[in-house]
Formats: sequence, C-alpha cells, structure tokens
Amino acid sequence: MPKLPKLAEKIFVVFTLFLSTSALIPVLIEGGGGGGISSDPYSPKFFTGIYTITFLLIAKHQKNFVRVAQKNIWIWLFLGIVIASTLWTFAPDITPRRSGLLLGTSVFAVYMAMRFTLREQLQLLAVALGLVIALSFMFAIGLPKYGLMTVQEGGIHAGAWRGIMTHKNILGRLMVLSSMVFLFVAMSNPIRNFRYRWIPWAGYILSIALIVLSTSKSSLVVFLSLTAILPLYRSWRRNYNQLIPLTIALILTVGSISTLLIDNLPVVADALGKDLTLTGRTDIWSAMFDLIWERPWLGYGFNAVWRDWDSEITAYLWRTLAWECPYGHNGFMDLFAELGIAGLSVFLLSFITTYFRGVMWLRITKCIEGAWPLMYLTFLVMYNISESTLVETNSIFWIIYVSTVFSLAIEYPVAKTYQYNTAIEQEWMNIKTFTEHN
Repeated sequence: MPKLPKLAEKIFVVFTLFLSTSALIPVLIEGGGGGGISSDPYSPKFFTGIYTITFLLIAKHQKNFVRVAQKNIWIWLFLGIVIASTLWTFAPDITPRRSGLLLGTSVFAVYMAMRFTLREQLQLLAVALGLVIALSFMFAIGLPKYGLMTVQEGGIHAGAWRGIMTHKNILGRLMVLSSMVFLFVAMSNPIRNFRYRWIPWAGYILSIALIVLSTSKSSLVVFLSLTAILPLYRSWRRNYNQLIPLTIALILTVGSISTLLIDNLPVVADALGKDLTLTGRTDIWSAMFDLIWERPWLGYGFNAVWRDWDSEITAYLWRTLAWECPYGHNGFMDLFAELGIAGLSVFLLSFITTYFRGVMWLRITKCIEGAWPLMYLTFLVMYNISESTLVETNSIFWIIYVSTVFSLAIEYPVAKTYQYNTAIEQEWMNIKTFTEHN
C-alpha cells in the first residue's frame, strides 16, 4: 500500500506525457478525412485538469518545490517575458490563455524533475512513447483510414504512415525522440529480470521502423545524425589528450561532408525532395524578418504571429507568401518574432548555460543517462532549424526541456559532491596503502 501513491504519480505523469505528444485525440477528431485539423475541444479540458492536479501535488511538497524552483532563474525570467507579452500582444484573445498554459506546462516539468531522477524520467517517457508506438501500428494496420496519409496535402504523401498523429512528419519527429529514449533506457538496463530486457530494445527498433514507414526524410537525417553524435559525446568523458585527435577527426569529417554537399546541392536537394530554398523556408524567413525589424525588442506577443486572416500580421505574411503558412518553420525565428530580442536572448542564455552544465555533468558521471541532456539539446536544435517546436504549450518537447534544465540543477551538485568524496576516499586509501608498505 505505501507504494500506491508513487505508482499513482507515475501513471499521472505517463498519461500527461502521452497527451502532450498531441497523439490520438486530434486524429480521431479529424476523422481520417484529411483537409485540415478540426478544433480540439477536449485536450484543453484534459490539460486544465492535469495542471490543477499538478498544483495540488506541488502544494503537498511545497518546500521541496520552492527549493528546486530556485535553482534556475532563466526559465522563470523567460516565462515572465511570455506572460508580460500580454501587455503588448497583437492577439489579446490568445496570448493570455496560451501564456497561462505554458506556465502550467513548465510547472508540471519542474514537478517531474522534483519527483523523479533523470533515469526514472527516461523510463516514464519510454512507457508513454511505447503507447504511441503500439497504437500507431494498430491504427496504420487495422484502421488505415486514420493511420495512413490519404488526401492530406493533395495526396502527395498517400500511403505514408502517420499512426495516431495528424501528419507523417509529426510521427517521424516523435519517433526520433522515441528512438533516443528507448536506446538510453536499454543501455541503462533498468529491468532486473533478464527475460524482459528485450523490451526497450524492441521499442528502439520499432521507433526506427516508424521513422522509415513515415517516409519523413528530415526525421531519418536527424536520427542518423544523432546516432553518430552519441559516441562523440560519450568520448568526452576521456582525458583531453584523447579528445584532441577525435575533435580534429570530427572537424575534418564534417568539413569534407559539408564541402561535398555544398558542391552538389542540386543533387542532394532533389534526392531529399526539396528545393534550394528549403521548400520555400527562406522565403518565409525573409518575410518574417521584414516584420521583426518593425518590433525587434519585444516582438508581437506570445503565439500572436501565426493565426488567421483576421490577424493583420498573419494576413500580411500570407499575402506576401501567397499561401497559408501555418508557422515559421524555424523555432528560433518564431520565438524572435513573438518575443523579440528580449525573449530570444533569455531563452538562449537558458539553453547555453544548460548545455555547458550538461558537458560538466557528462564528465563527472559514468552512467549512460549522463549523455542525455546533451543529446536532447542537440535534438532540439536540429529540429528547430526547419520546424518550430521550441516553445509550445502542452508540448512534450517543452516539458522535457524544462525538466532537463531542473534535473541537471538538482543532480549535478549531488554527483559533484559524490565524485569529490570518492576522490578523497581513494586518496586516503592510497596514503594508507603506501604507509603500510613502508
């Protein structure tokens, strides 16, 4: 019975993480038909309940939450700018509600970091993403009307798997995250019973299978890149004499590949099904820059740029681009447009300080999850070059980012103290051994 409350918390977290993937509910509402995504009246109600429960759970651990929340000022300063943007937003009907939801999403992430270690968080993520994998196979095979792309985008992606997501690219992106999570869980060997240790490896393989079946070329490129980067990050644990030749080799390899790609851009773009404007992305960014420089410091307000024809800003962008672009196809550009230099700078300070702390965390840990923060931050950057998932309400990507920031703030000092005490103990043993032999 004493374990029931902790088990209930884990179920609550898994349910929230599953819901934050935007899986199942939107595709059921869409009905597998295609044209666009219908309004979702259910998810906001679910998340309102989730954040209410989260605040109740935090009230139960109030002192601990305050102690943890004080460990990183940049996240709270960033959220302060988001909430303050309600004062100058061009979308006064949207920004207050969305900023409140982002605060709720962030508080849930801090709660998760407070209650669970990084290893436990990875295991909970694996359960949530495992549900997405299982249901995606069930829908694609048993309910192809829902699980396969049909008439979306004129039917050009017909037959590609989208599982329980609304688009094949969304499934591909989520499965790249899933492949990383399952790989880390599998390598950490959390399952004591040897007969069941194949489960996380199965999750890893099925994640890769869904990346391929989604036909998302960007997801495949990111997956292969991250797979190559992981051994490099793990090599940073070695002494610096070994790192120098590895770094030189990496620079030479990346430089050679970059030169090859630049010299053959038309061939590469054609192979990926893209054009040299990154499927029109450079046109989008050019139009956005024209708007950004009119309000460079504070932007147009959180979630106030990409809306509908009733919005003056959105209407200008759509007329300029000659199509109804849903977002800026670059997370940093969208953040720049919404919150200006102030919001973008604070976010980058948060990101950079977390990255350097992640490097130090990697250096003083021996476990596989020591590389997780750096891998996730790399994943976040790579995807937000051509997509926009950097700062989203009710999003698994923002939850993981914030929980990683605070988990590092919690666990780094503990690991550093342990390493220091272990070093002292080892030195004392060396002195003792030397004394005994002399």
